[in-house]
Formats: sequence, structure tokens, C-alpha cells
Amino acid sequence: MEDLAPALGAYDSGRRYADRASDSLGLADIEHRIGLLFWRSNQYDSALVHLDLAKRLRIAVNDQRGLSSEYNSIGASYYQLGVYEPALEAFLEALTLRRAAGDSAGVARTLTNIGKTYHDWRQYSRAREMLEMAVNASRHSDSPAAVGYALNTFAQLEIDLRRFSDARRLLQQSIEAYSLPGALPQRADTLDAWTLNAVTSALLLVREGRPAEALPVLDSVLRVGADRGSVRGQARTLAIQAEAHATMGHRDVARRLYVESLRLARSVVQRVMALDALQHLASLEEQAGNSAQALRYLREYQALGDTIFDQAAAQRIASMEAREETQRAREANAALMATQAAQEAVIARQRLVVTLGSLILVLVVALLAVLVRFNRRDRARLAVLSQTNAELEKANGELAVALKEVRTLSGLIPICANCKNIRDDQGYWASVESYLAQHSGATFSHSICETCGPQLYGPMWKDGAEAVSDANA
Repeated sequence: MEDLAPALGAYDSGRRYADRASDSLGLADIEHRIGLLFWRSNQYDSALVHLDLAKRLRIAVNDQRGLSSEYNSIGASYYQLGVYEPALEAFLEALTLRRAAGDSAGVARTLTNIGKTYHDWRQYSRAREMLEMAVNASRHSDSPAAVGYALNTFAQLEIDLRRFSDARRLLQQSIEAYSLPGALPQRADTLDAWTLNAVTSALLLVREGRPAEALPVLDSVLRVGADRGSVRGQARTLAIQAEAHATMGHRDVARRLYVESLRLARSVVQRVMALDALQHLASLEEQAGNSAQALRYLREYQALGDTIFDQAAAQRIASMEAREETQRAREANAALMATQAAQEAVIARQRLVVTLGSLILVLVVALLAVLVRFNRRDRARLAVLSQTNAELEKANGELAVALKEVRTLSGLIPICANCKNIRDDQGYWASVESYLAQHSGATFSHSICETCGPQLYGPMWKDGAEAVSDANA
């Protein structure tokens, strides 16, 4: 606690300012930071107090994104204490919120935490299912660190299931993900990633029967853990070192390392690590012929195991998961119905567009038909007009020709007062008949008028007038 005092003092001042300003969100952030401070110091019970307070503050201001982080941190705290039922309950709450927010990286990390919890709880099939989902979700995120974390955790599961080739493939992919640009923004993150992959790599070497290759790696990890004050990391590294020496036949060294791992695990309430150490110590003591000591370790193992692997708790968690899956199914169904409604609206709009388009097409066709009809009528009228014009031009031509042929008499015509002969322009006298025939297109026929007939024929005119007229005609 002495190392935490300065930081806690600063946070306490910030808490007072936020409280006076009624800044619930700022106060929640401070409580969250204090909780993480206790968490990193392996004081998980104290961490839970502050994280739970931050959770309540975020609920009050409806800070959904921050609330998902609180639930995830609370789940991680319970996980470190080896209390899996509330850990999984908190993780599932965080998962629901992160899915609702579309936080793919957060979903991947929470699924990884759930898979890790099931792994430690020895429910391997459920752990595999969750970790497969975590890897898939992480690959759809923009967080290489989330990818690396999911792959590394999956590799640890495959090691315990003795699927070594799959474990090595996943471990290599994890290392590659952590090496991508932007995956590890801080030096502490780089050390965490290196430690995580180094421990998994060493465990794989031990299980593959290559413990001598694993020991130098584990020595380096142990030094980093000691420098950073990571008691939990030291306890886990010592357990793997003990397993490596046991594989090599160094039972005394292995026993000593397991005892130290057990001590450290108990000091930070790492119940699963303590359980693992007790199991191996019982086996080593039995092999050494120390039956009484082996029995003592077995009894401790059994008592601790009963508190961790509670079947009633497993059933409650299964029920809780079923409720969560049902809720997800309902949400998915609601989303599907909304999608269907949107699709139906799109189809209705498409139908309306098709109908309007068809109507417009019909109108266009009708308009084209009318235009074609008027065009034909115009062409017919033009043809008739053209023919009429041609006929008029022909008639005009004929008229022009006729006019050229017409000759008219005009001006002063000299005529004899007695014989009625007419003098032409050359001074010659000609009969009226000759003059008119020469100067016009007229021809003459002869007859006798009513005045001249009696003078010429006397009494014979009346009887012979008609005959004479016919004869002259």
C-alpha cells in the first residue's frame, strides 16, 4: 500500500473536485483508475470496491461504453480471484454492451476473457467455442493487440489439449499480430506482449518434451516479472519451470519451485494456480514415497477444487448464458425484421418506379404514335400541295404560252367611210376581214343581217332568209 499512497492521494484530490462539481462521469473515471491501480497491485478485493462504485455511477449517467469497460474489469478481478461465476456474469454483461455498441475489438477481448475463464474452469469445449468466436471477432476489428491476445489464449488451450501443431501455428500468428504497427503503443504493452508469448512458447516447449530449451526463456520472464513486481507472473513462471525440471527428472528442484509458486499464488489469491501447484506437489511427494505429505496436498487440492469447480455454479452460469443467447436471438430477430421491413419498403419503391416507368413508357409510345400519325398526314398534305403546285406551275406555263400567242388590236385604226376598208401601217388598204385576220387570231364566216337582207333580196328575203343564212354559213 505504501507504493500506492502518492497515486491514491492524487486520485483522492481529483475525486473531491469531481464531487463538488457534481461531475458523475469524471468521478466514475477516477474510481475506475483507482480500481485498476489496486488490480495491478494484486489487491483484487479492493479493486472490486472501486470498480463497482464506478459501475453504479456510469449506470446513473447512462454511460454505456464506459459501463462495458467496468463490467469487463470487474469480471477480470473475479477471474483473478478464481471466482468464476460472478466473473462470467460480469463478462457476459460487458459482451452484451459491446455488441450493442458495435465495438468489435471490445467484443473480441471480452470473448477471449470468457474463453480463458472456461479454460481455467476445465470446460474445454466451451472454452474452444468462445475462443473461436474471439479470434473471428478480433480479425474484424482494427486492433492487432486484440488479435494477438485472442490467438495467444487459444494457443494455451491447444497446449493443454496437446494439439501442439495447432498451438504453435496460433502462437506464431499471435507474435505476428503483436508486431504490427500500432499494436503496442507503450513500452509496458510491449513487455506484456513479450511476456505473454514467451510464457506460452516455453510451456509449449516443455509439453513437446524440450524442457531444456524452455528454461532460458523462463529465466528471462522470471526476471522481468520480479522487476515489475508481478507476483502472479512470477507464480506462473515458477510453475512452468517446475514442470520443466520434473520432465527432466529433477524432482527436488521441481518440488522447491512448486512450493514457491504455491506461496506466491496464495499471496495474491490465485486459486487456480494454487490448485495446479498442489496437484503437482502431491504427485511429486507420492513418487518420492512421502505418502503422508502427498495425502496432505491432495486434501488441500480437493478442498480448494470444490470451491472453484462448483457444479451448481456451472448450472447457474449455463442458465445465464442461455438467457443471454435468447436475448441475442431476440435482438437478431428484431434486426432481421427491421431489415425485412426495409427490404419490403425498397421493393415497394421499386414497384412504384416500375409502374411509373411503364406509364411513362406507354405515354411516350402513344406520343410517338401521334407524332408518326401527324407526320404521315403532314407528308400527305405536302405531297398534295406539291402536286397542286406542280399543276399550277403547269397551268401557269400554259397560260404564259397562251398569253404569248394572244394578239390584240389597239390604238387609232384608219377606216374608209364608204367602203369600210382599213389602211395598214404601210399605207395599203385592206378589207376589214383581211385586216382583222392578219392582226388577230380571228377567222370569219359570212352571213346577211336583217338590215341588208331585204335590200339585197327584196321580197325573196323572208322566204329564203333561212336558206340563205344556212348557205352562207
